[in-house]
Amino acid sequence: MKYRVVFILLFLPLVLGAQTTKKEVLANISLTGGNYYSYPTPNCKYTPAPKGYKPFYISHYGRHGSRYMTSNKAYDYSIAIMDSAEAKGALTSFGKNVLRRLKIVSKNAYKRDGDLSKLGARQHQEIAYRMYKNYPELLSNPINIDAKASTVRRCILSMSNFCQELRALNPNLKISMDASEHDMWYMANEDDSIAKASTDKEEKIKVEEYKNTLVHPDRLISLLFSNSDFVSNKVDRRKLMCDLFDVAGEMQCQPQLNLSFINLFTKEELFDLWERTNIGWYYGEGFAPGTTPYYKAHYNLLRNIIYTADDVIKSGKSCVTLRFGHDTMVAPLAFILHLKGCCDVTDDIDNIYKHWANFQVVPMGANIQLIFYRKAGSNDVLIKFLQNEHESSIPVKTDCAPYYHWKDVKAYYEAELAKAN
Repeated sequence: MKYRVVFILLFLPLVLGAQTTKKEVLANISLTGGNYYSYPTPNCKYTPAPKGYKPFYISHYGRHGSRYMTSNKAYDYSIAIMDSAEAKGALTSFGKNVLRRLKIVSKNAYKRDGDLSKLGARQHQEIAYRMYKNYPELLSNPINIDAKASTVRRCILSMSNFCQELRALNPNLKISMDASEHDMWYMANEDDSIAKASTDKEEKIKVEEYKNTLVHPDRLISLLFSNSDFVSNKVDRRKLMCDLFDVAGEMQCQPQLNLSFINLFTKEELFDLWERTNIGWYYGEGFAPGTTPYYKAHYNLLRNIIYTADDVIKSGKSCVTLRFGHDTMVAPLAFILHLKGCCDVTDDIDNIYKHWANFQVVPMGANIQLIFYRKAGSNDVLIKFLQNEHESSIPVKTDCAPYYHWKDVKAYYEAELAKAN
């Protein structure tokens, strides 16, 4: 067996489903990376299945691993402004140091918009390794693995790294991989048929106004620039602060550079800027009451999960379905599934982070796994939900938590889907 190296990055593991507190975030400032937060290595024990039940099917949807920014615009604006300031003698010594670091990371990211990083590849290898180790009764056999990915390159490479790891652990696995527009209707779709809420425009204005109150650039700008006239005439202060915050988050995806921009910000500023992005996610997906429920665009993924599982159950065979896509699918799927800590509904914009935190739901490499179990001589099928490899729960009655009877789970989700029609 090959030697394993587990990459930790000194990040603290998350307790999924728990209410987020400001104290928690400030104690582990990497969490402010939000959806840039690097996948935390899970440290958890699993509840044994009821006597006689064995895993026979895994249904999975995972986000791609850590990546480069999908656009270099944050680098471009920051460097252009600070280059101009340096030429006019308007940068502080600290500002010059920041500019030097920005040019290094920008050069590293040249023509790599959205590409999977080395860390991203490793994350999927390690998730696959743990899946194999957690379910050897299933994955040590010569079963079929059906893997599909969004047509986006980073998702395809995530799938490849995951499947190559499984194949290395068990060469007898029969793995098929595909990435086609044919499957994008459920893998990474948008649905323009969803009716817009009448309050959308007013809600958007309110949200943007609130988000602006969370950006306080004056201290940072004074650290970077030595000429107030240059700042007044040339610098969009809020934009520069937010762009540099994005760069700071992105550095979690590129640990091999050994560069950080966290020292540009105080902990309070990092929290406020993260809260700003977290609010954007919550309203953008339509989780808040009165907003357009954009998450309903992804009911097709839930349908695919249900129907595929039913086909596997009827076949009597053992297999695995792997799907590799995006955070914009994982977040609504977790909401639709009503996973604990992922589906709280609130219109309290000041405290959204206490109800929903993007770093808990969609870190880089985020995944949802549905593990199916059966017992010889019984038609009863049990299912367990894993969110980022941690046991989770849904609001369905069960006599064997965290396991649920599939007939009850299926009925619950079919009732939800029926409401959408």
